Amino acid sequence: MAARSEQRRQKRIPFNQHILINNSIMGSATDISEGGMYVHTGRMFNSGSLIDISVPVKSRSLSLKAEVKHCEEGVGMGLEFVNIEPSKQVELKNTLSELAITTSGEGKKKILIVDANEAVKRMIKSRLVLDGFSVFEAKNAAEAQMTLEEEQMDMVILDVGSETMNGFEAITHIRQMPRYKDIPIIAWAVKSTSAALEEAKNAGAAIFLQKTTTSPIKMSENVKKLLKR
Repeated sequence: MAARSEQRRQKRIPFNQHILINNSIMGSATDISEGGMYVHTGRMFNSGSLIDISVPVKSRSLSLKAEVKHCEEGVGMGLEFVNIEPSKQVELKNTLSELAITTSGEGKKKILIVDANEAVKRMIKSRLVLDGFSVFEAKNAAEAQMTLEEEQMDMVILDVGSETMNGFEAITHIRQMPRYKDIPIIAWAVKSTSAALEEAKNAGAAIFLQKTTTSPIKMSENVKKLLKR
């Protein structure tokens, strides 16, 4: 129960804003939590680097320090906030509360991406967020189940070629959950074979996409088509 409460407290919220890094480098944030944020930038930083960031909060900027936890060239970097002053911690919490209300507005479709590849997941998430969707993430079937139980999703995008889980079994399990028996599920993998296509269909996937030929824009187009059905 404690672990689940911690996960909710650190829930990442879509946050499409420009931020300033070290007072000189512009970055584009995609999500934020009490613990940190993910940022796209052309500048690479080594893991463990400490940086200063300015986060836009209403009519002013909130200055915070962060440590680079991981960096994917051409994709972005994950930041963890460090040494936050109490007053700034309160301001950050208030901002997140306001964002949570805004991003969970009526009519915004919720999509869960289940994939162990952080870089791929971030690229797809960024496109979907820009197109107006509320996007959640999970790296395996266990995390996916927990998210599906806590939030009502409108669609699931699931990697069936992962070495860390059986994606086809995961789809079958989702279909066995009463409230998810009819939602669209997109299965995708690096390789596309006739056997994989057939297995995905039998498990309950709406369509099967190949990662190497599915750009973030193409993924978003498929998401929109399926949600209109």
